[in-house]
Amino acid sequence: MTTRAKVLAVTGGAALAAVLVLRAVTVHSVSWQPVIYRITATNNDLDAVEGLAAPGVQVQLWFRQRNFKEGTNDGQDRFGWCSWKNGGNAIFLGSTTADSGGVWRLTGLRLGTTVMLTPAAGSAKTCVGGVYTELLPRACDATGCSQWSAPTMHWLNVRKPNVRTGTAAGSVSGADQAALAVADGPNDGPEMSSVYDVDQNGVDTTQPGLTRGQRVTWKCGAGGTVGCPSVTVHDASTITTPDPEYPFVLGTLQAHRPGGSIIAAAAIPRGQDLGFAVNVNVRLRGRLDINLGCDQPKPFDFMTF
Repeated sequence: MTTRAKVLAVTGGAALAAVLVLRAVTVHSVSWQPVIYRITATNNDLDAVEGLAAPGVQVQLWFRQRNFKEGTNDGQDRFGWCSWKNGGNAIFLGSTTADSGGVWRLTGLRLGTTVMLTPAAGSAKTCVGGVYTELLPRACDATGCSQWSAPTMHWLNVRKPNVRTGTAAGSVSGADQAALAVADGPNDGPEMSSVYDVDQNGVDTTQPGLTRGQRVTWKCGAGGTVGCPSVTVHDASTITTPDPEYPFVLGTLQAHRPGGSIIAAAAIPRGQDLGFAVNVNVRLRGRLDINLGCDQPKPFDFMTF
């Protein structure tokens, strides 16, 4: 089975068939909102986006951004929104046409408008430490364009409960698929295979036992929907072979639905000076970007280039 066939198989043939029938009868292909299933960030910046739409329609991609102070929805360490960039108005990133299989791609986005997906520095107390991004695709034809609609993030918190542990917790609603990760570096460094720099936990609200779009909360203690991811914060650097780790602990949340996706990243100081910094390179995968074989990719893939 080809990669494209695998992607379309996971989306559900009935949904795509319904779109094709709707186009044939009413010529309103924009009634089906595009969905994003893969996002790539290179050197901290948005680089590529892939998704699905009705075959043959034009897909426009827009974005909005704002900063936030990481924290919880209660207690002393409170989450807080900061002002929107560009007054909250969406900015155009590019457009393309969905192919005969409904797949659309925008690549080389770093060469145009720069969209930084990760914080400029780690900060637990100011807006510098959190970046929230909405990616807003819409399908357009002669009848007009579909309306974008992104999931809602309620809060995101990154903590170091002790010198050896980093955790991430958060809450989102209105998403079909969502995932949360905590990382102190990429998983492909020279450290021993028993040491992992990334932990993650994904949720698909379209599955039995959950309600589509319901509020999902990752919590480290009692309550919530699922447990919070946690990672051991270590420094495996040596004089001759430095471990490619981040100078901060990074929590990253992604959520997807037809018409919009969100990416939120928050960083807090690592607590030790590694003497150098590395860029964050990551692939974010929604449920649609899935290998039907034995090797199932995870929602987050942090890499070193």
